[in-house]
Amino acid sequence: MGRLTVTVITLNEQEVLPKLLERIRGLADEILIVDSGSSDRTGEIARAAGARFVHNPWPGFREQKELALSLATGDYVLNLDADEFLDPELARAIRTELDRPGGPRHAGYRIHFRHTCFGRRVRFGQMWRDRRVRLFRREGARYGGTSIHPKALVDGSIGDLPGRCDHDGYRDIPEARAKLAGYAERVSRERFRAGKRFHAWHLLRWPAGFLKRYVLRLGFLDGLVGLQLAALYARYDLDKALWLRRLDREIGGAKGRGAVASRLREAARRVAIALATKLWPTPRRPLPASPELRKVLVVRSDERVGNQLLTTALLRALSEGLPHARIHLLAAARQSSVVATSRRLDRVIPFEKRLAFRQPWRLLALLRALRRERYDAVVEAGHWSGFSLTASLLARIAARNGAVVGHLRGESARFLSHPVEHDPANVNEVQAKLELLRPFGLLPRGLAPETELGSDPATAEALLARAGVSSPYAVLNPGARMADRRWPPAAHALVARGLLARGLAVLVVWGPGEERVARAVAESSGACLAPATDLEELAALLRRARLCISNNSGPMHLAVAVGTPTVGVFLSGDAARWSHQLPIFEAAEPRGEGDTDAVLSACDRLLGPVPLARLELGEGFGVAKPT
Repeated sequence: MGRLTVTVITLNEQEVLPKLLERIRGLADEILIVDSGSSDRTGEIARAAGARFVHNPWPGFREQKELALSLATGDYVLNLDADEFLDPELARAIRTELDRPGGPRHAGYRIHFRHTCFGRRVRFGQMWRDRRVRLFRREGARYGGTSIHPKALVDGSIGDLPGRCDHDGYRDIPEARAKLAGYAERVSRERFRAGKRFHAWHLLRWPAGFLKRYVLRLGFLDGLVGLQLAALYARYDLDKALWLRRLDREIGGAKGRGAVASRLREAARRVAIALATKLWPTPRRPLPASPELRKVLVVRSDERVGNQLLTTALLRALSEGLPHARIHLLAAARQSSVVATSRRLDRVIPFEKRLAFRQPWRLLALLRALRRERYDAVVEAGHWSGFSLTASLLARIAARNGAVVGHLRGESARFLSHPVEHDPANVNEVQAKLELLRPFGLLPRGLAPETELGSDPATAEALLARAGVSSPYAVLNPGARMADRRWPPAAHALVARGLLARGLAVLVVWGPGEERVARAVAESSGACLAPATDLEELAALLRRARLCISNNSGPMHLAVAVGTPTVGVFLSGDAARWSHQLPIFEAAEPRGEGDTDAVLSACDRLLGPVPLARLELGEGFGVAKPT
């Protein structure tokens, strides 16, 4: 007899949750509800029904469902939304399948949905024959698809179940319009980030979509509701095209690889992994006890400023936990200045990936020099969520016969002697990075990033004089490397006006290729445009600032690292991962370009009583390493 966990993600669902719980009574062995911050009676209703109620700030649909799956304990998982209700036939079919003497026949099961919109049953059109995998074996299950439209993936066969799952959809047309408009923006930003770009033929999708839903899928048989839904989803298709065009015009950027190029790249990658495995087999050496570690290398080859800064909490913990060991960092040369003067490190080794193609003899010389160091342990500190062949190879080659520590993901197990499994409960990137301390038996030494950049006050004074800005001032960063992380310039301009009304001067900073956006913000708000700055100069400006407002990008992390109260603007549902759990940081998640209140309210929370601030980044900084 298989145990069943029913997982539900919620936010203010007191109206529909009782009906869902009633329908699964007697079916579920465990009810797990992951809530993103309900302000109504959702939690009270869930606990009264005996459900496990877990709070997790909203990271996105897929990420929230992944967390629920990781917390489930049943043999099988039934994933439902709060407005989805099993009919008696489907509930009996699920229990019958789970109670089969030989066990369930399939790894996953499709469920047939029956939708209600605007108070009417929908049988055709957009929602015709809607079947989705919602019941599946927990072991081996995962979520794919996009953050907006996640799909359950299983290892094994998929069957179908009789019965229906009733879905109470849009209550009225204004609700439908609002939801579809929000989905269109988020889907378009996600596609733009993946390299999709606007083409004129995208504008033909809305009439084609209307004909498909209303005519080919017989939507006209649903009468007025069928016409309304076909028109709403046609508008949704048009909005997605218009958003892609807008992102193209405002942000631009290179197009993603084509299908052929992607396949060739993947084939080359597989050949490289196979060859590397032959040349450098999986290391087997045990990790020496902490007192015996004399030299440790951390590999962080990513060129992004934020990712270097997010690694500094790990460097601090290694430095303080291994006071007699020499800590080296292999870092991308372009951004190595972020950590070059860190008191946590004995040496920073700059690395340029392009050397492999332009000057391979220099790369070979670097690899030989790394092997001569004879490191006791090497830590591959790339993201837990994505396998980096470059970082894994560098770590494995540098280790010689030493221990290699890193997160277990993708093909990384081939290169690690001490693989570390990521704990899904550690949603935050810094906390996830600190999981790499486990094999060493060390504890974290705080979550704050740190840098010595910008320590000379004279640097900031000269820049402020050139810009005509006096204290107190706020720094506003409207740029970001990734397209889907850029809040529109007009929205930033409104925030700048709000800060000016609060008595702060506003200095708009910018990076390579972002001057046009920054100038538009400054000219339309009355803020001052900063001169071009390098990282040292930007850090100096941030140290002197009363406040920083930034998209989710490198300057946001740099502001936190120098101790400046910072508001991070998050658009992609990723605040939980990339924000900082510190008293000087506030995450703002505007629901659109007009939602400036979300950002200004976060500013007000930091501008109120002075935050615990720069001295009380506290336990995060610890003491310097003995010499």
